[in-house]
Amino acid sequence: MSFLQTIPEFHSTANRVTLLGITDQRFKRGIVQILFELPLDASRAARSLLLDVLEQGSAQFPDQTSLARESQNLFGASCELYTERSCESHIVGIQISCLGEQFLPPGEEVLVPILNLATGILFEPLRGQGAGEFFETKYLERERKNLLDMLDERKDDRSEYASERFKSVMCADEEYGKLSWESSEAVAAVTAQQLEDARLEIIQRAEVTIICSGAANVDKVKHWAVQRFDMQRDVIALAEPSIKFPSALRHVNEHLEMEQAKLHIGLRLHLPQEIADREALIAACSILGGGSHGRLFQKVREEKSLAYGIYSQLHGRKHILSISAGIDASSAAEVEAEVFKQIDLLATEGPTAHEIELSQANRLNGLAALADSPGAMASFYHGNHVLGLDATPAIRAEACQRLTAEQIQQ
Repeated sequence: MSFLQTIPEFHSTANRVTLLGITDQRFKRGIVQILFELPLDASRAARSLLLDVLEQGSAQFPDQTSLARESQNLFGASCELYTERSCESHIVGIQISCLGEQFLPPGEEVLVPILNLATGILFEPLRGQGAGEFFETKYLERERKNLLDMLDERKDDRSEYASERFKSVMCADEEYGKLSWESSEAVAAVTAQQLEDARLEIIQRAEVTIICSGAANVDKVKHWAVQRFDMQRDVIALAEPSIKFPSALRHVNEHLEMEQAKLHIGLRLHLPQEIADREALIAACSILGGGSHGRLFQKVREEKSLAYGIYSQLHGRKHILSISAGIDASSAAEVEAEVFKQIDLLATEGPTAHEIELSQANRLNGLAALADSPGAMASFYHGNHVLGLDATPAIRAEACQRLTAEQIQQ
């Protein structure tokens, strides 16, 4: 089993744009992600609606049909706009995918044109037909209705609702507990002026990270970025994620009309700095509830039939270990007791040799699989960058293979 030893390229421009290059010419397509990072502030409702409105066209390509036609003319290139919450920040993302240069006919160019097309939607948007009209009113109101309908339908996704509710309760006084779109009421109240203000804030004030992976040409993207962001930018300083340790265990019960119940348990922990210690924590999480091999799955689901499924997850930047389970509401107390029992047993007695073997196999397979996907590589190295780490998959794999029962127990 082999693991990536790629050392990413880092470039910073004078206009506060960071470029991360993890290119690999084994791949046929190149992927470029442009991440605009802003606080989870009052503008996030406008940003969430803005992208749906912008996707209707641009000044150069005034409708979705012409945008799609131009993408196809660029040998099947594609672009996507999205918003998401990333820890305690709001991300506006633009992602493009296109053929690598070596697969194009001589003299053809697609990377820069698709970057211009995708970012043109944001930088040179389609304006309304009326004098001084920022956006087409019919598009704005249609997309507002679509977004509100989607948010209303989310209430029926009880699993997603429970996950969001868990974060909002556990991190009630932290940015991590906020919804990325703020609220349906906030979306309903957004004005065209607020959309335009949000658009300009994204361009002029966001912290920008560009990630190149696959067959993307880093030098071309760097040159393009210098020109695209050739402006005075007053970047908002982003605060480090807050880490608050509660003084006591809290219980919150909420009754919903549904057949199953969702149980979420969140624990604060100290995230270690050393790679070996991080791998030990990942292994402990895997042994506890990383899949069908985990103790919680085996004990709670298989042996006691108290859950339909139960898993654990690390939220690294927030120093949180969470456990989620689909259960019958009447079993909540028993499941909670078993969760804490297994955590205590792992801490006091340590893992078995078989558990270590299974967790290592799971981790090593995941690290090896990174080499098969440009997107996975980009996610891994960007995560390292955010956490201030410089360990390649090969280094992480070596640390995983060296783990002892004592390290995992600690």
